[in-house]
Amino acid sequence: MYKSLYHFTQNLGNNALSYDERAKILGKNPSLVIPKRIFGTIDDVRISEKNMVFEEVENGKLKSCFGLENFVNISFPNLPEIIVFDNHNHALFFWCEAIQGGILEPNFELIHIDEHSDLWANENIFDPSQIANLEYVWDFTNFSCNVGNYIVPAIRAGIVGKMIRIENEFQLNENLDYTPAKNSVLNLDLDFFSPDLSHIDDNKKIACIKNLLKKVKYVTICTSPYFIEQGRALTILRRIITEITTEQN
Repeated sequence: MYKSLYHFTQNLGNNALSYDERAKILGKNPSLVIPKRIFGTIDDVRISEKNMVFEEVENGKLKSCFGLENFVNISFPNLPEIIVFDNHNHALFFWCEAIQGGILEPNFELIHIDEHSDLWANENIFDPSQIANLEYVWDFTNFSCNVGNYIVPAIRAGIVGKMIRIENEFQLNENLDYTPAKNSVLNLDLDFFSPDLSHIDDNKKIACIKNLLKKVKYVTICTSPYFIEQGRALTILRRIITEITTEQN
């Protein structure tokens, strides 16, 4: 489970998106990569030139997106554990891992900051009795979910309880000073800083994120290669981490 680089060609998960169209263009079965996870620092969060983690068809042409070299667990004194990855569906695995590790309890409050709701319908049912079975969770996360439909199974299974959604300026303004529950997760998609949302001041976004990051129990952050240029995503991430750690000292 995220211990080594994984290549898959199955018509499942993120690889199922436009699978037949991609196969026709490529002349073979499409494939994607799932990076491994390491424990490190913000400096270890790097863009890969090899790990193609997402691919779609736009106007008849392939758009191939490269993700991270590795997913990175980052620890800081007096701050919650942070895990950084590329495609957002991986959050489901790390939530369950945090539950198994005693960091979280089931039915936690999810604070979702994202350009998208990620609440697409998912016909696959997560078995609540398998939350502690991380092999099952890994398979479900990667083969039964994609970037847009991983939250609904988590809600149905009692993993996620209350959900606070911050996807636009109105919702951001409503939650600038929000105090999360003790059992809570900040689920940040860096596409919240994409050009589509450039009308919202970055300083306001970052202030909201920093307020929440200091108060939740666990933090999942995705870099969303398909939805935001990865150089910008990592620049924003480093700014958030630098500011919050400087303020803590």
